[in-house]
Amino acid sequence: MKNLQIAFVTSGDENAGSTRQRVYKITKELLNRGYNVSINENLRRADILIFQKSDYKYLKKRFFKYLFSNKFIIFDVDDMYVGDYLKLVKYSDLVIAGSQYLADFYKKYNKNIAVLDDALDVIDKNIELKQNLNLDNPQIGWFGTTTNLPILEKLQIKNLKTITRGGDIEWSRETVDYNIQKFDLICIPQEKTPVGLSKGNCRMLKTLYIGVTDLVSDITTYIELANLIGYPEELFVKDGEDWNNKIEKIKTGEIKVELDFNEVRQKILSEYSISARTSAWLKIINEAYKKQNIIEHIKKIIFIGV
Repeated sequence: MKNLQIAFVTSGDENAGSTRQRVYKITKELLNRGYNVSINENLRRADILIFQKSDYKYLKKRFFKYLFSNKFIIFDVDDMYVGDYLKLVKYSDLVIAGSQYLADFYKKYNKNIAVLDDALDVIDKNIELKQNLNLDNPQIGWFGTTTNLPILEKLQIKNLKTITRGGDIEWSRETVDYNIQKFDLICIPQEKTPVGLSKGNCRMLKTLYIGVTDLVSDITTYIELANLIGYPEELFVKDGEDWNNKIEKIKTGEIKVELDFNEVRQKILSEYSISARTSAWLKIINEAYKKQNIIEHIKKIIFIGV
């Protein structure tokens, strides 16, 4: 594939987590490997166009401009996006979804779907592990985008502080890892709605890598990561369970947390380093590109309604 021109299309920047992970980091790794790749440039000359979920108006203008060409078109999406975005799902030659739940959801619109979750997202992969984790009297935190705040308001987790825009601690890409290490326990609740179930494991991944314990909802992507690294089942919160009660059990030692964070780190790196994720990405793209069906592509665009 090194003789092919690859171009990403996105309205996001490196401050947007999914764009940073699924565009900028992969692009940097591809360039280091000698691939011909760009972001929002050289679209006309590109053989493969990857439209990363971002502003629909921005994507639409470019997507339908090049749909009627002989380019191989991919839509990359790691959150539940519906409405107009379903046109991008339907008319792409390949969809890359961030979770199996999301892939299963989109299969009714496009049979050519692959799954690729995010790479580890830390500012420095050599960051020291948190020292002196205190779960007898833990500092309790949460981090994420403000769109995910409503579930915290619903759960009313006691003594919890947030790292987010306008939160107890202001979020920034440069400081978030170090601010997470100010806590002993990070809570990551997800509602079991299509939006929640489609989420990847990136926050759980980050937290454990830097040496902080997670208390998380029992959604599939978190369970899959737990199985990989041997994470305790007791640190999952099931539907109907009380988060505050779980925290009390951790504080009293009724729920014991015995983790070798150095071992956890090595297991995460083997599967979720940007090198490992880029290799998985290349395998997906290469196989799909070789199997592309030009006749199907032409049929798809003949009856397009936009």
